[in-house]
Amino acid sequence: MTGRIPFRQKDPQTFSPEQLVAARKSFDFTQARESLLIWYGHVARKLPWRDPITPYRVWVSEIMLQQTTVSVVTGYFERFMARFPTVESLASAPESDLLKLWEGLGYYQRARNLHRAAGKIVAAGDFPRTRDEWHLLPGVGPSTAGAIASIAFGEREPILDANVRRVNRRLLHVMEPPEKRDILDQLWAISRGFVALPGRSPGETNQALMELGATVCRIRVPLCHECPLSGYCLTSTLSLDPNLPAIKKSPRKKVFRTALVGAPGDDLVLVVRSEGRFLEGLWDFPGEVLDGEPAFRGEGRILGRVSHVYTHIEEEVLVVEVPVPGKDYPNARSFFGIDEARSVPLTGAAKKILKILENGKKGDIRHV
Repeated sequence: MTGRIPFRQKDPQTFSPEQLVAARKSFDFTQARESLLIWYGHVARKLPWRDPITPYRVWVSEIMLQQTTVSVVTGYFERFMARFPTVESLASAPESDLLKLWEGLGYYQRARNLHRAAGKIVAAGDFPRTRDEWHLLPGVGPSTAGAIASIAFGEREPILDANVRRVNRRLLHVMEPPEKRDILDQLWAISRGFVALPGRSPGETNQALMELGATVCRIRVPLCHECPLSGYCLTSTLSLDPNLPAIKKSPRKKVFRTALVGAPGDDLVLVVRSEGRFLEGLWDFPGEVLDGEPAFRGEGRILGRVSHVYTHIEEEVLVVEVPVPGKDYPNARSFFGIDEARSVPLTGAAKKILKILENGKKGDIRHV
């Protein structure tokens, strides 16, 4: 037995809005914070950006952790620090070097913003200190700014990332959609209640809240019996439904296109994608967008098909072997082979196409 017991709802309870308001007003932030920090002292994960804590390391980690899990970020963070150990080394590096290191982490606009912000920090001569100062930098939203200011500088600033938002909603049973301005303000007020109190480190408190959301107060099946705040949580103590209404997401746009590759022995021609802000600066195979399902009717031999999902689109790509004159494409570059092509930052689709070409050398053309 692991002792990890999920939330088990008792008979559903209903409370009037007035009763819930009264329960929320009586919430004891002082005692709740103390219980939270005692728990955190025992269970805090050993993460590379927590030792040592510096403004640079905290900032980079917070940007990487935007919409990305700790398990994915850890390896990238360590490689990043080995390649760019200081903000000066980051600011002076070509953006393409950063994009190559970021390859596979997704949300590439974060990397471009990180590079731009590094230049601003170096030009200013020092790191920002306050939440408002951090918020002025590219890619630093209000929650990220609060996290950096509190963890790196001890500023009493709240945070409201996805994990903490979930904790706060269950803690005071705020089930209305968080996209509404008044509900969002209410969730920020809960976070502020934990860090505005005197004593105890606001940075440690914010890290503890994030840890709680990531490991215990999970999206599905929260582990309420392991939660240090279960005795304060209205959802738990009042036996209310812990299931949060799903946030509606816009469907990804589906794009069909071709990717043109030369015959075996020809140089590989790649172009820098420039459309939009998501894939800008990444290299890909030239081609054209198709109208509807990929069904190539031009000249050339179909080698295979790749599918790749990005943040905003889902691509279906037909890989076609055909002569590819590099001069016909702006921002094109010829590469002598697959290994050289892999030296530049590639789109996810381009990486899969290179696998198709490798398999083709072995007589295995297939879908990737």
